[in-house]
Amino acid sequence: MRNLLKAFGADDKESNVFIKLLEIGAQPVSVIAKYTGVPRPSMYVIIERLKKLQLVEEFTKNRIKYVKSISADEMKALLLSKERDLKRVTNLFAKQEQALLALENKLSTTPIVRFYQGKKELMKMYETMLHEGGFCAIFNPGLVKKMMPEYHYRIGQNLNKNHWQVKEMAIVCPEAVEYKELFETKGHQIKILPKEMQFKTDIILFKEKMYLVSYGEADLTGTEIVSASLVEAEQALFDNLWEITK
Repeated sequence: MRNLLKAFGADDKESNVFIKLLEIGAQPVSVIAKYTGVPRPSMYVIIERLKKLQLVEEFTKNRIKYVKSISADEMKALLLSKERDLKRVTNLFAKQEQALLALENKLSTTPIVRFYQGKKELMKMYETMLHEGGFCAIFNPGLVKKMMPEYHYRIGQNLNKNHWQVKEMAIVCPEAVEYKELFETKGHQIKILPKEMQFKTDIILFKEKMYLVSYGEADLTGTEIVSASLVEAEQALFDNLWEITK
């Protein structure tokens, strides 16, 4: 019982009063104070708190104010109402989450970092990226095809389907040549880096966030970093490399 009342927000003293009201029924504050051993001034405070939690109700009879606990059915109805309210607020938050993150990013210099460990988590990260619009990236298509074959062709197909503005620099390999031949368009520009530039981490830059993907021999790791200032610095490096790459 006490754990249930705690879930409604009641502390120990408030729970004691509620339970006693269940036992004795509707009573004036003076009687409730007598049965619980709580001073009347303190009882008024407790009753007000229980009213705010919607666990008790007041009514007047013969000019005397009575307090009673809500019934089990009323408690169940209250729970269902709170559940509906929580669902509504959760839906509102989901619609505003990106706007909140963007505002938080503008007001703070501390990056927001999220990690994705293993292929299953990395697939969730890729699904998020597929809906975020245009970007700039340095990537190794050979490793993508080897480690994440589900996305090797899907990414290029999705980019061209949505006509997003994209610049990609690929590590030189047969898969890079194939990728360029298949997916390069006026809006989807692709360059192949010099053969001496070999590394195992992809970098994907969006407007105010970036993703890093590391391909280990036994594991895959993704990192999402929300930071306009960091993206700005990485974008400047990307632009310089883009200019000198044929």
